[in-house]
Amino acid sequence: MRYVTKTNVITMNGKTWWINARKSGVYSAMLKKMIGQLEVMLSYHSKINVIRFDLKQNAYTDKNTQITTFNRRLFKWLKRHYKLKRIGFIWCREQETAKHQHYHYVLIINGHKVEKASLIASKVKAIWNDISGSYWLPKNCYYNLKRNEHSEIQSAILRISYLAKARGKSYRPPQTKDYGTSRIKLKQN
Repeated sequence: MRYVTKTNVITMNGKTWWINARKSGVYSAMLKKMIGQLEVMLSYHSKINVIRFDLKQNAYTDKNTQITTFNRRLFKWLKRHYKLKRIGFIWCREQETAKHQHYHYVLIINGHKVEKASLIASKVKAIWNDISGSYWLPKNCYYNLKRNEHSEIQSAILRISYLAKARGKSYRPPQTKDYGTSRIKLKQN
């Protein structure tokens, strides 16, 4: 059984963050992995670019193969175009009243190599449209974060915490995941 918390704060690695746990609460383990990848990317880069977008499917699928294909194509392009060594990501699968699932997605990349995300947004749209559906970029979806700017990081974490909400999850076969994150390890000094 996964644990859902309805508190508005979470403490990780000695830091306390405000989160969006309104209404349905959030899955705490999922949220910790998401925040962890943000912190890990900041351990490698003093500046990161965080981009939040949604990917809508044209039809229901039992598996997340489209998101796997999307990641492979996008990461190949990002590594070639920007010469990135590591790419952080977070995605979650949701389905509530629609007949097919959609994905919320967060991309976390080196902010020294990527200053503006408009080219990336165009590429995301092209790749997803080719694979499976439509793409949506919410308002205020870009965060340029610096390692020691707690208030800016807090804004991004508050936004990212929405992805871990309990509502809309588990409408899938048992072997299919509700979410995925990059598995980048903390930089060892």
